[in-house]
This record gives sequence, structure tokens and C-alpha cells, in this order.
Amino acid sequence: MHDHTPISRATRRALAVATAVAVAAGLAVGVTVGSPGRATAAPASESEAADYASDVHGDAWDFTNSSDFNTDFSGTPARVTGGALKVDLAPGNRLFMVHSISGSLATGRDGARQPVDPARYSRLTFSMDQPLTKHIGAVYWFTCREQTSACGGGFTFPIVQGPHVYSFDLTAKSNLLAKVPWRSAKKVVFRVDPVILANGSGNTGKQASIDWMRLHAAPDATHPQAGMPAGTYSGYTVTPRPQLVVDSPNPTQGQDYATATTGRPWNFTSAAATSRVRYSNTTVLARDSRGITARNNGPRQNDPQVHLPVSRLAGSTYHHLQFDLTYDGPFDLSGSAGGGKMARAIWNVSGTGTPQISNDILTYSSGNAAETTVDLTAQNPLDEDAIAPKAGWGGQTITGLRFDPNEDPGKAVWHLKSVHLRADPAATGSTNVTFHDNAWVAGSTADVAVRTGSGGWQRIASGVAVTKGSNTVPFRLGSRPAGKYAVQVTLRHPDGSSDSETASAPVVMKAGAAVDPATSHDPIGNFERGTGTTSGVTLTGWAYDPDASAVQVRVYDRTSGSRSLGTVTTSIARSDVRRARPAAPANSGWSLTVPLSAGSHKICAYGLNTGPGTTNPLLGACRQVTVGVDRSHDPVGRLDTATVGSGGVTVTGWAYDPDTRDPLSVAFYDRTSGSRHLGRVSTSVARPDVVRAHPAAPANSGYARTIALSKGTHELCTYGINVGAGTTNPLLGCRSVTVR
Repeated sequence: MHDHTPISRATRRALAVATAVAVAAGLAVGVTVGSPGRATAAPASESEAADYASDVHGDAWDFTNSSDFNTDFSGTPARVTGGALKVDLAPGNRLFMVHSISGSLATGRDGARQPVDPARYSRLTFSMDQPLTKHIGAVYWFTCREQTSACGGGFTFPIVQGPHVYSFDLTAKSNLLAKVPWRSAKKVVFRVDPVILANGSGNTGKQASIDWMRLHAAPDATHPQAGMPAGTYSGYTVTPRPQLVVDSPNPTQGQDYATATTGRPWNFTSAAATSRVRYSNTTVLARDSRGITARNNGPRQNDPQVHLPVSRLAGSTYHHLQFDLTYDGPFDLSGSAGGGKMARAIWNVSGTGTPQISNDILTYSSGNAAETTVDLTAQNPLDEDAIAPKAGWGGQTITGLRFDPNEDPGKAVWHLKSVHLRADPAATGSTNVTFHDNAWVAGSTADVAVRTGSGGWQRIASGVAVTKGSNTVPFRLGSRPAGKYAVQVTLRHPDGSSDSETASAPVVMKAGAAVDPATSHDPIGNFERGTGTTSGVTLTGWAYDPDASAVQVRVYDRTSGSRSLGTVTTSIARSDVRRARPAAPANSGWSLTVPLSAGSHKICAYGLNTGPGTTNPLLGACRQVTVGVDRSHDPVGRLDTATVGSGGVTVTGWAYDPDTRDPLSVAFYDRTSGSRHLGRVSTSVARPDVVRAHPAAPANSGYARTIALSKGTHELCTYGINVGAGTTNPLLGCRSVTVR
């Protein structure tokens, strides 16, 4: 096993920029950087430029997780693997980084919902390694969802064999399609064709690998390298911008209609919970952890229907439609067998007998599927060709509701796990705002503001110190009027870069005695670990509710959207939690193992409130877990302490590799800004406590090292260097220390 230390990704970036690339004569010039390696002098430092994916999704296109790219739109086989986007070099190898389809409701990362602002993002930079010579690539953009030539523009560029960074000024020229200029209007589709092959040239049998891609603000004279991802390069350092995600309030925290009226949600894993649901043009084949498995059937095979039992409900109250649906086979929108991979909602309203028919809701294939959330009042939800009168959803009294999983004329097999119809989250007197930064650095601060209607933002917290992982700020109604409040978080890094994001749902604040969140009745807990296996994940943590002897924890895969993975009840003895929190029950631990598709998944856990609490809080921080890799041979260990003394910072911990009894090498990094290697040490300290807990560990599995650091706050991290059959050098832990 080779030594792939955590800095290997930065090294790949440095290798990619080692050669200048001239592109698209007059359009742009490839970034020029010195040869890879550590600079002898202190490198110049500059802030990372504003980046579309980082700002809008809180998730850069660095291809470390499957949600960075929807492979259903690639045209030819493409996949996210090994920290890169791999695409076969064949005709039609189109990479839709921002995509949209007319006639569908804009959900998830649809470009119509989150268009690209050309005034803010005017440059494209990406790192690509490809083997061909004497070929060209192309960049396309569209201002309309139909993607017709009349609303399109773009340009071609020559490609270079091997690993290179390509960088383009998108405002310089547009000479494709209707030559629509970049700055003309917001873009709902943005596409990169890494290589254009002549018609009939066929699949080359070769592959391009894109390490990262950034659609970003133009660098300036004082920030010439700002288009590069954060990291330390030869001669300069790029410090990271925030990648802010506001976790709460969100639509999953709103009251569920079925639960409110019957005491049970429409969870199709339970026959009892869905006993009043009816099906048409459908044969239910099975019921298991995926919900129901069903197949399209006659008499109208292309129109399977799930009839949900509703009485009279207020559309303006219950308006967040959520469903967890997967299916066998590929994504296809054609009208032939295997196509029609779009769902619909159809409902009846008081005052007319005409059914209200929603526009298409796109449903993606297995690797891209996620729980879908549609706010039926945020946009016109109706099909353009629906018959009159078109009453819509908002402001209506809904008297019937139907969910159609697809329009496949073939015998499609599909799996429906849940359907929810939710209200906006609500609280009485006070609630919590939670958020996290996917590019956290020590010294970050945040402001939190709220507003009602179209009024101005009112700041409720300022200069809050931001920690790694989940952060919580209380929102107390106080003297403010009751009403529906939007929530905005603004996060600032020490380098001056900032990002502002609004929560995905408002919170309805009701007048009443404010509850101090520190002593509230909401669940308390932590999502401690997510371990990927070859076919799924094992998730562990702890939780308790001050008003219950046990608490339910619901887990979601939020890689793209929000898909429920199941619910588990606390039942595992956790004496450590009890010592730290005497109010916790003895059995406050939880563990859940679920199957998942191969790839990187963003997993989040929520504690479900019992009694007088106000919300279902996020437990700790969401975690990125990789499935499809055998981790049983990877090093195991922990960073125990990091103590500041007169000689530096002394770091202690333990580690071992299951494949050897020999001492294990442990690498140290300062990740305060980028990733700076501080050296290594081998395990040599006797740790009988570790051997008692891990009988496979050698007797001398402890490590200790004193490291000299400059004045200031540092994030120290340790990694176990794998030997034998393992797959990675796992993070053993990080500690924030301040040297004065």
C-alpha cells in the first residue's frame, strides 16, 4: 500500500497547474504556476474567489461526493470516484454542471431554482487530465430551460494532453449557437464538453478525469490565483471561502399532515400506517425496508396511482410535498417502455370538480436519487396543458390527493418508502437556528438575522464564534410580533471572505413564553460516527429527550435533497454520556446499519421531539461516509490531547493497523489554512487501556510528539498511515489550540 497522505489532493492540483495552457485564442490563458513542491519562502496568501457551487450549494465541485454531479445528464458514462469526475471520451460526452428541463417543477439543484448570476460568476477554471491530442472542447450556456439555439451561447477551446488547468474569461466571447453573451441574463443551464469528437468517430476507449471545477468571480490584480481551490501551492496559498449550509429551520421539521390527523405518517414500510392508501394501475409486489415494491399494471399501465387519504386541508398550511422514491433501471424521459421517469401530484380542491395536475417532478436513477421536496406554493405547480379552471394549491382547500410515481408505458418496477405533506416549521416563543461550514477554519464568525414578509433583516446574533461541525444560535421571539420568519446566516472567515444563506424554510413563530434553548425540552445528542462498508453504513451516536425515557433518531441521506434512511430508538448503555450529562438515561446510545449504494453520502441525524419541545434538532454535524470500500484493514486510532507548553504543543493519542504488529506511522498536519505537513512519529508508548478495549492492538500503540508552532490559533490533525490491504489514511482526530 502506497503512502497517500492527506496532502495528495493538493499535490494533484499543483501537478495540474505546472504547465501553462493557451486556450481559445483571445479567450483566455491557462493559469501559470511554478513546479509542484513546497516553497522555500513563506508563500503569498490570498482569498479564494466567490464560487457558484460553494455559495449556492455549500458544496464545491471537488467531486468528493456523488451530489457534485448528476450522472443522469452526462450523455455518456460518467461517474464520481476517487475524488474526480471520470467521463468516457465518446460522442455526446456532455457534462451538465447546472441543468434544467422545461415542463418540470424546479427541485433540488435545478438551474431554474438556482440560476447562475453572470454578474457575480464570470470565469470558469477546472483541472482536467485527458489522453487525446489535436482535439477541442466546448463550453455552452442557456438562458432558457428549453435549451434551444436561440437562447444559447458558448465557445470552443483546444485541449492539451495530460493534466492541466484550463481557465476562461466567460465574458470575452460567445461564438456558438445564437452567440448569446455571458452577461446577457441569468443562466439556467451550464455545460462543459471536455472533448468534441467528430460524428461517427465512436468511443475512443479512453477517459478524461476532472479533478475539480469552479465557476467563480474573476480574480483581480491583488488576487491573481483566487480561481484556484483552497490549498497551499508552490509560491502561494489560497485560503478557503465559507461553504455555508443552514440546517435548521428546514421543511422536514414541519408538522406532517398524516401524523397530525391519524398519529402516523405515510410510511410505506408499515402496512398499518398506510392501510387506507389505495392503488390503481399498480401491482404491489412486496413491502420491506424500501417501502412497497410495485409494478406498473393495467388497465392504464403508464399511469400508476397512489391515492392518499385526505379530508379537507388548507393548502397554504400544508404545502411541502416530500417523497422517497426509487426505481429499477436508468433515468429516461422518453415515451417508450423504460421512459417516463417523472412523478406528478394530482389533487382536488373545494369549489370545482376539475382535478389540478402538477407539472412533471423529475425522478433520478439509483445513484442520483434522493428524497424530493417540492414547495407547492413557491412556484406555479400546475402543468401548462392542464384543463381549466387552474386553481392551484396555495389558498385552496384540498379535498383529495393522488401521487403518480411515473409515466412509464412499460412494466416499471418502483419502490416508494414515504410520502409527507408538511407545514412550515413552527415554534412557540423560541427556537434554534443551526448551521455548519463545509470549509471551516478557526477564527470564523457568524451573524444571524430574521425578517417577516418583505421587511428588512433584523439581526438576532452578531460575531458568533463558529466551531467545526454544527453550530446553534437561539432565536427568541421576544417583543417581535408573531408570524412567519425567514432566517439568514452570514458567515465570515478570518481572511475577510463571507457567504450568506437563507434557511430552506421559514419558521412560524407563535406568541408565548420563550423557552431558553439551553434548558429546553428539545432532544439533545450527537451523531458521532459513520462507517462505510462494502454495501452500506453503520451510524452511531447518543441522544435523549428531557421528557422521555427513550428518543427516536431519524437519519437522512442529504447527498442530494433529503432521503430518509430510517428511524432507530436509543437503547445502548452509554455510561460516558451519563457522567457528562446526569439527566441522560443510562441507555442513551443508538446504532443503525442501513444498505446504501456505492459512493460518498452526506448523512444527517435528527432527534425526534417528545412532549413540549419545539423542534427535531440536528444531532451534532452531518457526516460524509463512503460506501463500497472495505475499511476493515484501515488504521484505527484517536488523537487524545493537544497541550500547549513552553516547548510547543504536545500531541498524544494511539493508533494501530490491523494488518501489522509493527509500530504505525502517524502524520501531523496544521489545517488552519489549507493543509501543512508538520512531520510524523511512530507509535511506541505503552497503552494497556487501548489493548483492553482493542485486543488486536499492540502493547505500545500510543504516540506522543511536541511540535513547535507560531503564535495564534491552529487546527492540529493526525492521520494513521496505512500499511497492508487498507484503502486510506484515516483521520484520527483534530484539536484547536492557541499559542500565545
